[in-house]
Amino acid sequence: MTSSVSSSHSKTKTIAVWLFVAVAAAAVLLVVAPQPASGDPIEDSQLKPYRAGWFSNVEGKEYLTCSQTCTTKAKAVPEHEASGVPTAKRAFVCRATGKSTGWLYGSQFDDRAACYTVGLDLKGSYSNRYMCLCVAQ
Repeated sequence: MTSSVSSSHSKTKTIAVWLFVAVAAAAVLLVVAPQPASGDPIEDSQLKPYRAGWFSNVEGKEYLTCSQTCTTKAKAVPEHEASGVPTAKRAFVCRATGKSTGWLYGSQFDDRAACYTVGLDLKGSYSNRYMCLCVAQ
């Protein structure tokens, strides 16, 4: 009888150890597994309930300014602020693809169809192809 009790206790102990290992592995997996994340809550080419969206400045073979892009594609106004130099001009919010960093956010100025950005290397650059932040009135 001692042998069957000992055998039963051994099986229970083995099951408990395997259960512990499985739970621990699941916990580790949940901690280190990549979590879905969206760094930019404003979606491309559409206005959501918050009434803002990113729109491409490419129209056929032409590159539009943010003012032109938002007026023609979104029937909205471009998000902007007064430019630092000269203050009479406006700086529109734009984003362009970086070399390996995803999106780089920058400024597009009144009369130049280019998005000026600064990357992690602190080097300035510009792109003729970019997205403009448009906001409904």
